Amino acid sequence: FINLLNYTDRFILAGVMVQVMSAFSLSGVEGGMLSSIFMIVYLIASPIAGYFGDRRSRPRLIAFSVLIWSIATIGSAYASNFALLLLARAATGFGEAGFGAVAPALLADLYRPNERSRAFAIFYAAIPLGAGLGFVLGGAIGQAMGWQAAFLIGGLPGLVAGLFSWWMEDPPR
Repeated sequence: FINLLNYTDRFILAGVMVQVMSAFSLSGVEGGMLSSIFMIVYLIASPIAGYFGDRRSRPRLIAFSVLIWSIATIGSAYASNFALLLLARAATGFGEAGFGAVAPALLADLYRPNERSRAFAIFYAAIPLGAGLGFVLGGAIGQAMGWQAAFLIGGLPGLVAGLFSWWMEDPPR
């Protein structure tokens, strides 16, 4: 479920990009920067998250990561200028990197070898489903209620999931 939210939040921007570009009078380069900053921060933060994932509580790192990206997604709704939206998208990348680096290792330790393929199949099936949901729901909510509502509504489920993750058990490695 968290991986579904991970990709849904990531792709909300794609669903509302035209509205965001219009709202801030962005050039194509600036619009591209909103997606690029996410990936650049994700790239830099992933190895750092992996380092901490090997040394700290993985459920707590997941909870922290989900809360960061969800707050950043909600923060995108309140961005009053391009710089603040760019910062929010960077923070979204930071949070999602923490989850992406740690979740597969946690899954591997939660399931016996004869159950892992099914667990990972479900985990990775959330990628295209979440991407599609982010694009379609983000676009639909953006059209009906405005681009800010898409980010606000998109970020809320992650707050709940992040809080629940805090109490997950960290199985032996």
